[in-house]
Amino acid sequence: MEMNKLVESVASGLGIRPDKLKLQDVQDKIPSIRHMAEKYEKQAVQAEKAALAARAKAYSPETPAGERARLMRGATETAGEAKRMAGFAATFLTQLGNYTALETTMRIVEQMKSVGLFGDRAGAVDWQAALDGMQVEIRRLTDMCDKLGEAMNGALSQSNEAEAAPELDSLNALFAKWEKESDPVKKAEIQKEIDKAANLALA
Repeated sequence: MEMNKLVESVASGLGIRPDKLKLQDVQDKIPSIRHMAEKYEKQAVQAEKAALAARAKAYSPETPAGERARLMRGATETAGEAKRMAGFAATFLTQLGNYTALETTMRIVEQMKSVGLFGDRAGAVDWQAALDGMQVEIRRLTDMCDKLGEAMNGALSQSNEAEAAPELDSLNALFAKWEKESDPVKKAEIQKEIDKAANLALA
């Protein structure tokens, strides 16, 4: 969202004129928005778990045949509730993103004011102009870093390829052993060896 539109959106939500908006106004609202996003996220997760549990019970061998359809209908309804709660959470998360983005911008402006880059009456238009200039500079620095990174990666990749060769040979040997093994228990043990060799061992 463009900065001017973001300022107008936040100011409108707070019932404040854009030119009267202060950093503290934005900061004061952020905790309540975060709370609502977390609340609906939690409700969505709980509803989804309940829907999955009801679905699993519907397919369980212990469940009487006459109960299966009722459980599936309940699972469907609960899944719908989970989607609604997730939608509410997404709305608040978007709002939270807008508020935190504006808070960051306003903090930058306050810092620029403190060193004399802005006058005390700087408004949203001044903020956007300053950020546009900063983005150009950041893009230039990023491009320089990318070029440096490419050069370093090119130099490192040659040595990494040489170092990786023995490791790949070891993994290939373990996979060959795993494919030949027919005993499920022994196969699982070999799989653990593969995970460990590939640094993917699970806790």
